[in-house]
Amino acid sequence: MKVNDLKKWNWQKIALACYSYIVILLTVYLMIRFQILKHAVILSSAAFLHFHRFYDTSMQIKTGNYSYFQTNYGFNHSGRIFNAMYGPFFAYLNGLVLLLVHNWFNFQILSIFAVFLIAGIGIYQLALKAKVNHVIAVLLAVIYLQFGIVVGILKFNFMAWGAALAPYAIIHVIYMVEDKQRPIHWFSLAIIMSIVSQVHVL
Repeated sequence: MKVNDLKKWNWQKIALACYSYIVILLTVYLMIRFQILKHAVILSSAAFLHFHRFYDTSMQIKTGNYSYFQTNYGFNHSGRIFNAMYGPFFAYLNGLVLLLVHNWFNFQILSIFAVFLIAGIGIYQLALKAKVNHVIAVLLAVIYLQFGIVVGILKFNFMAWGAALAPYAIIHVIYMVEDKQRPIHWFSLAIIMSIVSQVHVL
């Protein structure tokens, strides 16, 4: 790459874009820093519920003994039908992650970090689509992480996943209003709605 090519780049825009994501990333870290330093797992009724779900799918993957409907490892080997109604593919994804990270602390930190990061970036991108100033967009992202359903992930309430993904769905509302030639971006809309339905069916 030539020096002249580098000079043509708009470094101010690049720096502004990087700054925005760094602020969101730093905010997410500060929100979960206490849990990381204390090496603590936050337990709640919702956490126990999801731990059972994901333990079951992780053991299915580990043993190769798959059962789409019954939970033969979680919920005290009761065989109850849960994941099939709640979001089966997302449960298997989390079961795989649990196998890879080896323990509940790592799993919970990774899950919480992912929810906050996805939510922060999502609301930032939504604000930009709505033609909001970059600085205000970052501020909105930080505020969004502090209140409402998203912060419920700290208690491992999985409605937070829906709140984290909501901005990506709302972006398509802006497309419908502003994009006169192609108001429905069907492929990306189908993807985001499929993910939302898998994360929290009930």
